[in-house]
Parts: sequence; structure tokens; C-alpha cells
Amino acid sequence: MTPETLGAWVIKCNPGKTPVDAMLAAGETKPHWCVADNYRSRLMEPGHRVLFWVSAHPRRGFWGAGRITAEVTEEGGQLHVPVHIPLFAEPLTAAVLSSIVGLRSMEVFRSPQQSNPSWVSVAELALLDALLPPGMSER
Repeated sequence: MTPETLGAWVIKCNPGKTPVDAMLAAGETKPHWCVADNYRSRLMEPGHRVLFWVSAHPRRGFWGAGRITAEVTEEGGQLHVPVHIPLFAEPLTAAVLSSIVGLRSMEVFRSPQQSNPSWVSVAELALLDALLPPGMSER
């Protein structure tokens, strides 16, 4: 992963650890997420696109799309990335995504247990943009 190959960051949420009901009611994710302290978190910048992946759920997949809103910060020894990620009316499920040849090797499929942030490539994002609800690819 390099800045040139980055299409969008992926923030993953396990609803067994972070409940999604309040986010669904609000129509957007919480405003910040924990990320690992590594080279990826150091590459995250305000304005970068971000996709929201819900794992360990019957409707596993991308549930929203948005942007990073500010610099990554440290709080209590943990890094946090501020985001604005509106949720889709319906998730773009893993079942649908895995049926598309260019998306079968996305990192969320290859390394589902990896910590945040994950990512999709420029080529993968181009395929995803065609599947996102109207107006969500610009967010």
C-alpha cells in the first residue's frame, strides 16, 4: 500500500464489540475510530475517502462512505481518526462484493482480523464507486 495505490481507507467495525444500533438510528457512524499506530495511520489525511465495513454480521459488508475530517490524534495512548461517514440505506454486502472478480481480493476478505485501518486500491475503489448509492462516491 502506497499513497499512489490508495483508493480509500476502510474502517472495520465488529458489532459484537461496537454496537451498530445507535449508528443506524443516527444514519452515520460514530465520529472517530481507533486505528493502529503504524505506517498506515501516519498516511491518513483529512479529506481522504473512507469506507465503513461491518464484520461478524449476517449483512457483512460496506455500510457507509465518507471522509476523514481531521488529523489522526492520540488519546489515552490510542490513536483515533476523526471521520464523517453517512450510512447507506442498505449495506453493500460481502456476498455481492465477492461475486465481482476485481473485488474478491480486497484486504477485508484476505485479512479480516487485521486492525484498523484497512484499505482498498484505486482500481477496487473504481469498481466500488459504480456500486455505491447515488452521491456516495463523492463523499
